[in-house]
Amino acid sequence: MNDQMLELARQQAEICKVFGNVNRIMILWVLGNQEMSVGDIAEAIDTSLQNASQHLRLMKDRGILTSRRKGQTIYYRIAGNKLMEGCRILQQTF
Repeated sequence: MNDQMLELARQQAEICKVFGNVNRIMILWVLGNQEMSVGDIAEAIDTSLQNASQHLRLMKDRGILTSRRKGQTIYYRIAGNKLMEGCRILQQTF
């Protein structure tokens, strides 16, 4: 196995770790193809603002989400369409 394949496998394993949490999967589902504020996300998945913020920060650090600030509000969006395609495929298998 060459170094490039090993690095790709490492990256995929890191991304898969992120999805080992129900709240993070639910965040992806509620974001879908839209942008939402932290407060709206927390309300949609029925968790505290602090808990949602921790999950969002981790997902952003891994490149799964992007964010932008407008005043004091931070809005999140899924970084790429391919990720949502993968989520939809997984949903269809259950």
